[in-house]
Amino acid sequence: MYDPSTLYVDPILSNFATGYRDPAYYADVLFPFTTVGTKSGQYRVFDRSNRLIFKDRREPGTVANEIVGRKWSLDTFKTVQHSLQSPVLDEERRNFVSMGGLSDPIFGGALDIDPEQDAVALVTGALQRGHEYKVSTIARNTANYAAGNFTTLSGTSQWNDYTGGVASASDPVGVILTGIRVIQGKIGRAPNVMLMAAQGQSYIENHPRVVARFQYFTLNDPEAFRKLTGFDGQIVTVGVGDDLYNTADNIDATESLSSFWGKDVILAYVDQTQGDRVLTFGKTFVYPQLGGETKPIDRWREQNRKADLFRQTWEYDPKVVSSTAGYLIQNAFASTAW
Repeated sequence: MYDPSTLYVDPILSNFATGYRDPAYYADVLFPFTTVGTKSGQYRVFDRSNRLIFKDRREPGTVANEIVGRKWSLDTFKTVQHSLQSPVLDEERRNFVSMGGLSDPIFGGALDIDPEQDAVALVTGALQRGHEYKVSTIARNTANYAAGNFTTLSGTSQWNDYTGGVASASDPVGVILTGIRVIQGKIGRAPNVMLMAAQGQSYIENHPRVVARFQYFTLNDPEAFRKLTGFDGQIVTVGVGDDLYNTADNIDATESLSSFWGKDVILAYVDQTQGDRVLTFGKTFVYPQLGGETKPIDRWREQNRKADLFRQTWEYDPKVVSSTAGYLIQNAFASTAW
């Protein structure tokens, strides 16, 4: 009675789909979250008077020398609200139920799709990308570093250039050690975070200068990279693909991928502690929403649209709070390195 070709619908595999996975994000490593009680305000920036040596000798019967408390200056923060929402239509739910009924267990079973979960993941991921973009833009700007706390490499000095072998002008260990000394000399503490693209690590490990210096050294040692570079801290290698975002700004436009972190390497002293008198390179000041949550998910019904809406809201201000606690190595690798 019916044409069989009009009755058959290709099943949708529930265990395979093409597309980009949600990447990992690294902004909160450099700029840890600190909750604040007001939308905007001031915070104290203490000087280094706590490192002074005062004349403290006292003779019998005399008054002890008196010293004043630490001095500080003031800086400001002002949080901005970032919020996105996504609808789940009743028609979507009906279609998914309908389509699921057409699936055959032999070809993959029912559709593994949860529209509500996907809506929440969509807005959450978009807000995370926005925060990552803001922090990476700040952290890669030399204007946010103290004088002497950044360097820019080019040509044969870039770490993927092996020209000259062991006498190469490219010297990753030397540059990294310089950055460590600069930070330690200005704040009295060595950097504890290094952020770089994962692809860059292989260039350093196989660099002729490094190989010659550690020719009897084994990379099987879990501390190998720290020993190779002279850096003893948390090495954050941005995963391959994790630093890419689509600049098209339009879901229907042709994809145009760009990198959050590029070919730069960042050294920083970061303290995840929330509180007063914390020395750290950067912070993300976060103003909680009415219920006290920093990233609440709201859900409500819009009957006239026959839809449920899912919204997430962040309110924050990312800032470099100590320009001497970071060191930027711009263009550590050439644009053609990967």
